[in-house]
Amino acid sequence: VEGPHAFGLLRGERGAHRLVRQSPFNSAAKRQTSFASVEPVPELPEDHPALPQDIVDLDDNDLEITTARAGGAGGQNVNKVETAVRIVHLPTGV
Repeated sequence: VEGPHAFGLLRGERGAHRLVRQSPFNSAAKRQTSFASVEPVPELPEDHPALPQDIVDLDDNDLEITTARAGGAGGQNVNKVETAVRIVHLPTGV
């Protein structure tokens, strides 16, 4: 969405939205529910004063990326889906 005050007008729409519709493919005419997450973000030009001037380019070889799975009792995704991500910048340890 573009135009004057677009971000200001749409920031109230932030969050989860639910769409309930009658499926044209279901012979029983049941309702289907879908959810969507909405996050309006303003698009700023490269020279905008609100953007940080000290943007750093990182080499992919300087990053250590590890993933982990949940432990303990849980639902269907436990021990199957890696949901935690840890990224370490090797030269600084951050």
